[in-house]
Amino acid sequence: MDALLGFETVTAILLQVALVVSATVALQSWVGDARSGCRLWTTCFILLLALVTASLTLPHRRLLGFPEFVSPAWTRTWIGWQQPVFFACAVLWGTGVVVMLIQRVVRWGTLSRFLRDQCTPLTASQQTLLSTTLVPSDVSVLVSDHVEGPFCWQLHRPVIVLPSYILDDDATMLEHVLVHELAHLQTKHPMQHFLQGTCSVLFWFHPAVWWAAGKAELTREYLCDEMAAGKDGRYAAYLRTLVKIAERCSARCCSATPIGTLAFGNQPSALILRSNRIVSLAAGFRRPRYRAWVGCAALWMIALLASQVCLPVNAMASNRSGWSPWPTWTASVLHDCGIHVRDFESFDQRSQWDEVFKTSHHH
Repeated sequence: MDALLGFETVTAILLQVALVVSATVALQSWVGDARSGCRLWTTCFILLLALVTASLTLPHRRLLGFPEFVSPAWTRTWIGWQQPVFFACAVLWGTGVVVMLIQRVVRWGTLSRFLRDQCTPLTASQQTLLSTTLVPSDVSVLVSDHVEGPFCWQLHRPVIVLPSYILDDDATMLEHVLVHELAHLQTKHPMQHFLQGTCSVLFWFHPAVWWAAGKAELTREYLCDEMAAGKDGRYAAYLRTLVKIAERCSARCCSATPIGTLAFGNQPSALILRSNRIVSLAAGFRRPRYRAWVGCAALWMIALLASQVCLPVNAMASNRSGWSPWPTWTASVLHDCGIHVRDFESFDQRSQWDEVFKTSHHH
């Protein structure tokens, strides 16, 4: 893949990502259900990774050709700066990915040390407090004096970390927090969080992916709030739990909660939105259930259509074919298997270059 085709492919991916994320936000708002919203975001992150894979391994559709009204001089200038810009952006992107990966390794190390040095297993007396909530045997529950907000995390064995003050509070608050954190684990939110993190590393510079990460995080909290508050239908009591934790976090710094975990929620703006949603749930507001599967099917269809979107930025693109050449690496594999595919433009690029330069020089 040369710089011109690479530039074309990258711009297509960035546009496709923006379209799929925007569609997911719109569909989530239309569906209205938190559980379906979480599924939409999981699907969204899978589709983003699928779009990247397809763009780098398969030819893409060219619905529009490079504008014919552009003069040869401007075309030559356009082609001339594309290569250095593409390689400069590739270096910048690669640097960003390396920095993000290092950052995540450091966070993982920080979290591991936190769990080892600043958390302790429950004592026998504390274990009796969990009798009202059925905690699976494979879930490790720890307590810490160094956090104000509970959180959960999973790599191999799932872990729930509780602030020590929650064990000293009333049993209702403890039950709400445990059900909330267990809901994260039961609904496979750690896997969604991993997919979200993968997309965030690949598209560390893309505002649409930042937007998607924030929306997905809030939707996960919506679902767990719904499961915790709806267990016994005591929405007012759950609201009081949210308020208590928010007050603790506002009174003391909550920055000790390790980044990269599924935290109960320490952001004031998010807590307000979650509280408003609980009030609407208490009022009995529900969206029609058919919207859930319609929304998921629509997202797949939109992603399929978005995969055909490509900006006409490659001045060397052939007007004899509506498809780009196959990427070199996949074409080589297919050729080795006896399958012949086109991995070049339909004309001689050297001749086209000569034509562009000669015409420009003549003018």
